[in-house]
Amino acid sequence: MGKIDEFEQKIIKQGMTDADFMEYEKLLKRVRGNFSKRQHCYITAIQFPRQYAEQAVKLIQYGLENYEDNWFSTYTSYLHMGHIYEGISNYQKALEVYLLAKEALGLDHPEYVEELSKDLMWMKLHVDSFKYSVELEEYLSCYEKTSDFSKSFVNAEFKVAIANIVISMHHGRFDEAKQFLEKAKSICKPNNVGKLYNILARHKYYESLNTTPEAIAFIKHLKI
Repeated sequence: MGKIDEFEQKIIKQGMTDADFMEYEKLLKRVRGNFSKRQHCYITAIQFPRQYAEQAVKLIQYGLENYEDNWFSTYTSYLHMGHIYEGISNYQKALEVYLLAKEALGLDHPEYVEELSKDLMWMKLHVDSFKYSVELEEYLSCYEKTSDFSKSFVNAEFKVAIANIVISMHHGRFDEAKQFLEKAKSICKPNNVGKLYNILARHKYYESLNTTPEAIAFIKHLKI
């Protein structure tokens, strides 16, 4: 393990002081290329415990501001930042940085936009307290274009079901909304096995639902 790797393990456990930022800057000077420098920042930051979330965001911003690079590292930096904000339930900030991630993609990377639309859709639902918006429907429509494999993950199926409940109710399709509600509740059951179970099990990966208290409360109290 190199010196920068040891330092990163330390700040992941302990957080970062101003002095640590100065030390990290010195270590990053030894890393070749701005892409790799940014990568060090966002990969390290995403591993910070929740109590150091603001420091993690600061570290990613540092990489963005000091090491100019192409669309991919810009997109990934904002994507990781969004995940950090989402992890501490700051849904408004998460939505804002996911939109910056989308802006970084421009018009040349539709497959990334499609996948990102799931995060935008999910945060829009939370920011709007699970109320309908035109943007929500647009995000869902965009995400539906992505691969069947991506849409088959348990968490993706759950998020899509919730979005469809809201959209179906808005358009007066209440029978359809009920079907999506039952699907969402089914996914929440402890014994639920996702569509990809056999494929993932062969790689010793077992997925589970990772949702929010707000989403659970929404389906628990919803009356259709």
